[in-house]
Amino acid sequence: MYPSVTWLNVFYAFVFGLPVYLCNTAAHLLGGGKTPVDLGKTLKDGKRLFGDNKTWKGIIWGIVVGTLTGVILWYLMDEKKGIFVNYPWYVGFFMSLGDHTADLMGAFIKRRIDIKPGGPLILYDQGSWMVIGLLFAWPFILPTPWFYFLILITLSPLIHFISNILGYWLKLKKVWY
Repeated sequence: MYPSVTWLNVFYAFVFGLPVYLCNTAAHLLGGGKTPVDLGKTLKDGKRLFGDNKTWKGIIWGIVVGTLTGVILWYLMDEKKGIFVNYPWYVGFFMSLGDHTADLMGAFIKRRIDIKPGGPLILYDQGSWMVIGLLFAWPFILPTPWFYFLILITLSPLIHFISNILGYWLKLKKVWY
């Protein structure tokens, strides 16, 4: 028997993925700084590893916010309330590590194929961070309703698109994508 996907389940899935969403947002809004993750290093072809937009400040703030979000969710929601089957306090940390890993992999790929920093890598940018964030947390969040993963992986590209347009409109981003 398959569970019905209700609006409440969609909401629970969104809440489940909040550490990834907020990690990503915090890295963008609180990041910046002068120390890029790649420390200005280039490969033999002269191309940077990640570029100036990937900073240690952004990585640290993203992990802090994502981890704290996970701790808050662990505290507020548990099995007894029927919301999450398994949500240990540290799951936000692993989701955040996955998010940043996806982001750095994307930056690395973009530098290799000459996409400027901040430029779009269609399909990858829209949801890889959620997929890899969930994969990093996978061993710690089982068993979790499978449809949470399906909902998050399906809705994240739409949420990414809407949040980017909103960020551009609020002048928090230089580009709409």
